[in-house]
Amino acid sequence: MISFKKISTLFNPRATFKGLLLIAAFSHPLYTMAQAPVIQTLKATSTQVGQYAKFEAALGISASYSNPYDYDDIRVSAVFTSPDKRSFQVDGFFMQEYNLSNQGILSSLNNGDFRVRFAPDQPGTWTYTVSCENAAGKAVYPEQTFVCTPAIAQTNKGFIRNMRGNYFVFDQGDPFIPIGQNIGWHNNNPFTDYSTWLSKLSENKGNFFRLWMAHWGLGIEWRKGSNGFDGLRQYKQTNAAYLDWLMEYTASKGIYIMFCLQHHGQVSSTVNPNWGDSPYNAANGGPCSRTWDFFTHETARNHTKNRFRYTLARWGYARSIMSWELFNEVDWTDDFDNRKGTVADWHREMSDFIRKNDPYKHLITTSYAREQYDPALWSTPSMDFTQTHYYLDVPNLERAIASGTRQYLKDFGKPTLNGEFGLGGSPESLGNIDANGIYVHNALWGSLFSGGAGAGMTWWWDNYIHPRNLYYHFAPLADVVAQIPFVQNRLSHTPAQVSGAAADLVLTPALGWGGLGTSNIALGENGTLQPADAALGSYLYGAQWNTQFRRPPVFQVSYSQPGKFTVSTGTAAGANPRITLTLDGKIALDVPAAVNQSYSIDIPAGAHTLRVDNTGTDWITIKSYTFSGIGSAVDAYVLASPDRDFLSAWLINHAYNHSTVKGKGLPSPVTGATLNLEQVRSGSYTASWYNCISGALVKAEPVTVLQGRLQLPIPDLDWDLALVLSGQSSPVAAQKRSLPFEVYPNPATEGWLRTRFDLASGELVRITLLDASGREVQPLFQEMLPSGLHEREHPLPASLPRGLYWIKLDAGNTSGVKPLVYGQ
Repeated sequence: MISFKKISTLFNPRATFKGLLLIAAFSHPLYTMAQAPVIQTLKATSTQVGQYAKFEAALGISASYSNPYDYDDIRVSAVFTSPDKRSFQVDGFFMQEYNLSNQGILSSLNNGDFRVRFAPDQPGTWTYTVSCENAAGKAVYPEQTFVCTPAIAQTNKGFIRNMRGNYFVFDQGDPFIPIGQNIGWHNNNPFTDYSTWLSKLSENKGNFFRLWMAHWGLGIEWRKGSNGFDGLRQYKQTNAAYLDWLMEYTASKGIYIMFCLQHHGQVSSTVNPNWGDSPYNAANGGPCSRTWDFFTHETARNHTKNRFRYTLARWGYARSIMSWELFNEVDWTDDFDNRKGTVADWHREMSDFIRKNDPYKHLITTSYAREQYDPALWSTPSMDFTQTHYYLDVPNLERAIASGTRQYLKDFGKPTLNGEFGLGGSPESLGNIDANGIYVHNALWGSLFSGGAGAGMTWWWDNYIHPRNLYYHFAPLADVVAQIPFVQNRLSHTPAQVSGAAADLVLTPALGWGGLGTSNIALGENGTLQPADAALGSYLYGAQWNTQFRRPPVFQVSYSQPGKFTVSTGTAAGANPRITLTLDGKIALDVPAAVNQSYSIDIPAGAHTLRVDNTGTDWITIKSYTFSGIGSAVDAYVLASPDRDFLSAWLINHAYNHSTVKGKGLPSPVTGATLNLEQVRSGSYTASWYNCISGALVKAEPVTVLQGRLQLPIPDLDWDLALVLSGQSSPVAAQKRSLPFEVYPNPATEGWLRTRFDLASGELVRITLLDASGREVQPLFQEMLPSGLHEREHPLPASLPRGLYWIKLDAGNTSGVKPLVYGQ
């Protein structure tokens, strides 16, 4: 994301410390020797610690040093030996200790001391030795022991550092499917903000977020004199104390972090520029005369390594850290296009440094704003998984994310995760465009079921997701994910077709600035593409400027009857663009282009070649290409096992998007559609259908596959459904079961409706009115009811706007959702 606001921390007392410093040793020529270290005391917080939990020991050290955060000045380290005699070396670190109040206020407890932290991975008795070294010598404390007890907490499954296929797993073998959002920084107090946001995320079964080390957030190093910072190799202890709390808090809730160590603004003078305040800037006493010296100057790289060493020493133990992200959108740093080779070299050097000093082997990644960067780096073992960021003002953003996911899996052969997505613009405009997050819902499901390692991560956590309380979009996805063995069955994307639901084919461009799209695309039956991984650029470049990016798309298409072809432009344009549409070699349309417009030509029946060009001066953005009557109303996102004996899928009525719902009203349900898939292992299966608003099982039905061909009728599709096709004799176990019920009158034209339902046992029944996005509008009924048939009448809210709603009924471990049309 390239737009954010700087939020300053309100409480930043400067940490003070005093080593046992022999001033004369450095200031008088008669003194040639500094004081060698002596470790006087070692105090462990406990002699018993849980598996994968934090062991910590505080040290009383007498030594001469000028900066306790500088590992070139003084270094504390420890070697831990497991019961099976494996050895792990970790660095120690200097910290000031604080008390954290229930209101999130820090109060200093001491002037600081050296600590070591470690997370044991094996139950039993561990031994460890601690040493301290400076220029004058080295001290070693006598060997100590502690006992590691087996992990028992449900949220403690170890570290996320192994991968199988396209997914992540815990040390203990369980899969980790990330579901969450960006929460890059706090606005006010870190404790109260993160407690609030993460509690809501956890309550809605989210398990993941992305955190930046930004100087207006919880960064630890910045320009001296700026908001409590003190320059290079001087680490802000109040922010570090909040991070200490955050690591323990997230571990207790089973929430995991992509920990972003750098962001582009720190090395940029143009895009969200922070270079003017950077401690690396020579104008502020740093080593770098130019921004890009950050990546090449030896002193700058050593400063960065010192900070990374401190980060690893203090928080590397945390199992809640899913991965280290070396940079956010590094391609926004100055002159990146000409210096991406040196940037890639920096990434390799830093990832090698982290691997050498991180005994827990956390995953490592980075990120770019534009999808074309940087194939050379993504392909190396330095990056454990790839990452995409998408901001496009298009109706079906999930298509763009899915296209990028599939392309990255194909190109790099390693897991991929969408680290940011959004419609662009501002949170204020999002409130007008999609007040209830329909695009968020669609992007979460589409990103995962296109083969991503987890669900995509929405932006605007503090001024869109939280104030509009859109967390409810996470829970149904988590409920369905719990029923799908992604890792065990080694699921991956497989193409599928949907028949019986004819509709216009709408292609959504996904490539950003500079992205070179596929030149020639053939459109097949039901909107299939050849090549299957064809990509389109969201910029249509002109004939005079930026011509190095020109790639006018050409479509081979066959219309069974006369129709139309439409190009819809986006929200931005350069100088004097011009849309030129060519049909079978002849110009059919040639007009000046404007933003937010549609340009159409008539297409006769038969096979044709369509070419789309911009013959004007410069670029214009493209929102979509629409071919009337040759597509399907349903998009199918299908994952399959290598043996093709297990499938999971997400199927969406693609007209159910924020743009259509807002501009044209709710689409008609899709009926009579069929999911078609070839090369499925023949045999008997159970098809389990899940509601994507409630996460509940809708129905389970037997299915027979003959001659390797699956032809599965799709239930009526108002919005979307998830599918699990399993060869097991019974459906996959669900946390929630479907509860059939009736809603009438439907459509409802008066201010009331009735529900009828049958309870197998006595349950607390809750009936809720939801809006078109699944958000709760108003509870309609809540009461403990006995078993048997029940009928209830419910008044609807006064002045309820016309449109589509959902009625949700929950009773014990059962749930049902029914669409309700009101006011028609």
